[in-house]
Amino acid sequence: MNTRTGMRRLAIALVTATAVALPALPANAATTDAGLYGAADPTYDGVFRQSLAIMGLAGNYLTPPPSAVTWLLAQQCSDGSFEAYRADTSQPCGKPDPAAYTGPDTNSTALAFQALMSLTNTAVKLNEKLRNRAVDAADRAGAWLAKQQNADGGWPYYAGSASDANSTGLVLAGLNALGGFSGSKAYKRASRFLGTVSSSCSAGGGFAYQQGSKPDPSATSQGTLGLVGGLPGYKQPKAAATAPCANTARAKGVSYLAKGLASGGGLLQSPYGGADYTSTATAVVALAQARQGRAAIAKGTAALKRAAAAYVTPSTGPNPGAAGALLIVAANTGAKPTSFGGLNLVATLNGSLRR
Repeated sequence: MNTRTGMRRLAIALVTATAVALPALPANAATTDAGLYGAADPTYDGVFRQSLAIMGLAGNYLTPPPSAVTWLLAQQCSDGSFEAYRADTSQPCGKPDPAAYTGPDTNSTALAFQALMSLTNTAVKLNEKLRNRAVDAADRAGAWLAKQQNADGGWPYYAGSASDANSTGLVLAGLNALGGFSGSKAYKRASRFLGTVSSSCSAGGGFAYQQGSKPDPSATSQGTLGLVGGLPGYKQPKAAATAPCANTARAKGVSYLAKGLASGGGLLQSPYGGADYTSTATAVVALAQARQGRAAIAKGTAALKRAAAAYVTPSTGPNPGAAGALLIVAANTGAKPTSFGGLNLVATLNGSLRR
């Protein structure tokens, strides 16, 4: 794994798992975090966790509280992009700064775009004014994402940086919501890029974060999701039993994930070791939407149910991103969102809303 992205992922994992004091803001700062899910510091993952939470509810035909939608809308930059978190929304968004992990980025924007698109589902009973605001914001976010594709066909985390499999997959997962996108030149170019970071079938078929890195579950699960569908997704038809590897990026990613889940039920973090519940959840959704790897989907879902309490409700307080991720799993697999491994994901998530 690229060292920079490894540190970024570790930082996000830490802030989503640990409740820490929010930074003090100037008295005139134009910000309110009413409507934000979770008590932990949102600096590195505010938009990301909010988007997963909204998608998780929408994917189960539940309506997010209006304040949660309003919070996400307020985070959008004037050009349609999103930062990880804007503490003072009266100030314009800064320029992308990969060294400081600040400024608009494709990952936050892609997740927000998918969350906003999920609100167009007529089963989500938003008032018309708020729904129209969400549609307009989604249009602007999607247009910004489309412009960030690099010459090699991939997407970078920050504009101007090198392409990576995770960012490419997350952006594809969002843009797939646009009718006909999966047959577009942009999609085909992105698929070719993911092929350049994939290993051979004999080596497992997984995706590396970038060329020169080793294949890992995070890059493969997010990259594959972008090739097969997107979030939140809804109940999928019964999957085929097999997921054979072949000489395409899609087949390689699907095969890698199916083998990883079937072997032990959950994916492991790379290079840190230990269970990677987020990649496992993404892998389950990707396989469900690819409609391949029936046993792997079942084993992955079972592993997530066993881990649900520890993943979603650690001792530091509810993790809304985790709750949203498992709600998306439930939506795609038909699991019960109010009793997922004995945990009521909906009540836990809504109970974490700041008021």
